[in-house]
Amino acid sequence: MKTYKSFILLVALLMSSYFLVAQTSQEALYLIVETMKATAGKSAEYVKAEKDVWKIIHQERLKQGLIRGWYFYEVLSPSGSSVTYDYITVTVIQGWKKVENPWGDMLTGGAVKLLSKQQLEVYNETLKLRNLLNRSVFMRADLVSAAPNSSPTKYQIVNYMKIKEGMWEEYYAMETQLVKPMHKEMMQAGGRAAWGLYSRVMPGGDSQSFEYITVDFFNKWEDIAAEGADFTKTLEKIHPGMSTEYYIKRIEESRHLMNRELWMLQDYVR
Repeated sequence: MKTYKSFILLVALLMSSYFLVAQTSQEALYLIVETMKATAGKSAEYVKAEKDVWKIIHQERLKQGLIRGWYFYEVLSPSGSSVTYDYITVTVIQGWKKVENPWGDMLTGGAVKLLSKQQLEVYNETLKLRNLLNRSVFMRADLVSAAPNSSPTKYQIVNYMKIKEGMWEEYYAMETQLVKPMHKEMMQAGGRAAWGLYSRVMPGGDSQSFEYITVDFFNKWEDIAAEGADFTKTLEKIHPGMSTEYYIKRIEESRHLMNRELWMLQDYVR
């Protein structure tokens, strides 16, 4: 019964986000996130394959209106031979209907028309260069950006959140009403370029280690270290009279921070 109630509440949150976006005559944005582990000794070849061959296919998908964008990241932290994955692709799609088939005919013959003989050889050898470990679908629940139409940021800090039992509403309110205004104010002073909140749509279930991710976007490496330098001043301005201890308590009472990763943009299409 508890699982059923949690599922119903999650659906309600997802639908409320959908209708909020729909009010601006836009369909909800979905992200297909795929994690990759490069074959030992093949990292350079794999990166080259993504940039020189697969990017051509993604450009055609964009041209056909199948996707809104494609982004290729290297995971800087955690790193090492023992980590599960070291590269990530993010495909942005507008509207749930297009999530069903975001490739069109690209994987069933369409790529042959786009690629040279040499590129097709790389295309067919991709499975030897990397392992696709996981594919998840997220919906963008919220986003605030200092410069909405700017180029993609070079760095992203991705935070994986597990919602505490019965705290779905509290978590969503915390992110959008307590924390989001702080992020927005800090952007005005420079440093962070954007902040986003994304709900995991698939896969689902109690066995999943997280249900939401938040993403902190940065243009420059030094901006990451400068993050939060004026936190006390910002807190007093946005939430007058609120102590740092209470602010942190409000954040931690509704979720567990399960993991944090640092991604660096390698290439993109949009």
